[in-house]
Amino acid sequence: MAMITPSRVGRAIKWLVAGNPAQRRRVRHELARAAAAMFGDYPISDDYKLWREDKQFLDDFNRMSPGNPYSQDRKWTLREFVKLSNALPGDLAECGCYVGTSAFFIAQVSAHGKLYLFDSFQGLSDPDVPDADIAADVMPWSAGDLSTSEATLRRHLACYDSIEVLPGWIPERFKEVVDHQFRLVHIDVDLYKPTRDSLEFFYPRLVKGGFIVMDDYGFKNCPGATRAADELVASHRVEILRLTTGQGVITKP
Repeated sequence: MAMITPSRVGRAIKWLVAGNPAQRRRVRHELARAAAAMFGDYPISDDYKLWREDKQFLDDFNRMSPGNPYSQDRKWTLREFVKLSNALPGDLAECGCYVGTSAFFIAQVSAHGKLYLFDSFQGLSDPDVPDADIAADVMPWSAGDLSTSEATLRRHLACYDSIEVLPGWIPERFKEVVDHQFRLVHIDVDLYKPTRDSLEFFYPRLVKGGFIVMDDYGFKNCPGATRAADELVASHRVEILRLTTGQGVITKP
C-alpha cells in the first residue's frame, strides 16, 4: 500500500466529500485496504474487475449465500471451467454441495449431461490426522461443521431438471455412477479422507481434457485436502494448476 502522507490524506478527504463517483470509489477502496492492513495480512485485490459487473451473477450468489461474499471469485472461476468443459463429452459431479450455490452455477452454464451431487447433509465427518496439521492461528474443523438441509439445496436448484441429488457419506453412493464418464468434477469436502476418496473414484472416470476443480486445495485450514490432491497427482504424474482464489485444478491429459 502506498505511503500515507498529509497530502494524500487531504486529497482523500476532498474526494470523499466532494469528488466525482470514480474518485469516491477509489477512496472507499483504499480505506478498505487500510482497514484490512490494520488487522494483519488480509490483502484486498485491485478494483475494477469486469466480473464484478455481472449483476445477475452477484444477485444469484447473494440470494443463496446472503452475507457471505467470500467465495464469489471461486464460484465465478468454477463457472468458467464448466464453460470450457462444454466442448467435452460426459456428465458432471460435485462432492460437497452445502446449500447448492456452486451447483447452481455449474448447472446454469452446463450445455449437456447430468450433474450428480453428493453430500451427507450432516456437515463434515470427523477430521483425520492429516487434517490437524495446521498452525496455531488457524481454526480447525470439527465434525458437523457446514451442516445444512437437503431441502435448502433442493429449493435453490428447483429451476434445473438436469440434477440428481445422492445424499450420503462419501463414497458410499459413488457406486451408482460407476459406469459414467465425467467432464468436470467439483470437490469441496475440506478434509483428507473424503477428498482422497473423491479423487480416487472420479479421476479414472474423467474424460481426456476433463477438469477436477478443488475448492479448498490452497487453504491453510484444509491441509488434508491439499495432501490428498498432492498424493493423487504424484501417483498419476500430472500437475495441479494452483489459482490465486485458493482453488486447485487437475486437467486429465
